[in-house]
Amino acid sequence: MKRTPDVPLIKAPALWWLVLMVLLAGLNLRPLLTTLGTNLELIRVDLGLSSTLVGALAAIPTLCMGLVSLAGGWLIARLGVGAGMRLALLLIAVGCALRWAGDWLPMLALATALAGLGIACGQVLIPVVIKRYFPSRAALMMGGYTTAMNLGAALGALAAPLAISTLGSWQASLAIWALPALLAALLWPGRLRVFTDDGPMGLPWRSALGWRMALFLGTGSLAYMTLLAWLVPFYMALGLTQEQGGAMLVAYTAAQIAGALLVPPVAQLQPDRRPALALTLVLLSLGLAGLCWAPTWGGASWVVLAGFGLGGSFPLALTLPLDYAHTPTEAGRLSAMVLGFGMLMGSCGPLLFGVLRDGFGFSAALVFLLLATVASFLLGLTFRPPNRNRSGTGPLTVDIKEISP
Repeated sequence: MKRTPDVPLIKAPALWWLVLMVLLAGLNLRPLLTTLGTNLELIRVDLGLSSTLVGALAAIPTLCMGLVSLAGGWLIARLGVGAGMRLALLLIAVGCALRWAGDWLPMLALATALAGLGIACGQVLIPVVIKRYFPSRAALMMGGYTTAMNLGAALGALAAPLAISTLGSWQASLAIWALPALLAALLWPGRLRVFTDDGPMGLPWRSALGWRMALFLGTGSLAYMTLLAWLVPFYMALGLTQEQGGAMLVAYTAAQIAGALLVPPVAQLQPDRRPALALTLVLLSLGLAGLCWAPTWGGASWVVLAGFGLGGSFPLALTLPLDYAHTPTEAGRLSAMVLGFGMLMGSCGPLLFGVLRDGFGFSAALVFLLLATVASFLLGLTFRPPNRNRSGTGPLTVDIKEISP
């Protein structure tokens, strides 16, 4: 098979178009989660479900992310990043549209699973695009990509109550997000390709470093996915309205955007990611501790701290496989393993949080997230910088037609 060198030479307009497409794709990877989280209490009451059952519903997308990510090598080899990303965005569009029939629980679960599969495919393929076309700016591009994801999350949380009042139901407010996903699918460059190298396409099961990265992302994803699902119900239990709880979720995701914008460019200045990882996880721990023991004090300060910490640490966690990989294909395999097991761990968060809420209340559930964050902090300290130049060398000629839709 044909091997690719490291750095593509693409004319600036074509490269900027690819940047915009990566950001547009990222924008569509989170509204599914935040619209579900914003409406979770309404769904629980309307369908007569327990906290454990709606927690399981909220865990479906993350579970799909984990399972599909483990097939990342197959996705890269069989579908490629052009057709694969179009399929991913179409699955998100179809899944969101089917949520219009969400008053029937099996249909709501099926729609959530389809969209979750699409999100999973996107999260496997976009790091490969970044490694292939932006190897010397991987952390910066990953920060922009995660910023777009967080912006999509914020828009979903902000628009959900407005969509209910405008469209008349929570089902419609969930389904409307099919439209931007369909637009992104139509615009994504279908001829984009990443040639595989001569190495095996299987996942690096024997890589101790890969397993540490997976555990690191998994412990962080527990907090990330759980707060997206349960932050609004948490504040509604404290006496706030759905709109006020949604505003807290918007503040949380806005802080994530700030973290994703500010932390990766600073981390890019040095090869050692550990100082940035430690700082962001300390901020996350402070936010979770405040939510647990002083939730009504300081307004939105605790969610801002937690959001900024997660917004800064998440793109760095996604960048770690790119730091240690030598080729786009190797990056895809390592990212698939890390994302797969990281998301499988993260999928346990909303469900376990619901179980703990039913059994012991919100405080015990938040202590569980705090302990997971402490474990993530300790794991983050183990990632020494790789003993090589991450930027890559050597020219590569790429057909500009790849970048066109």
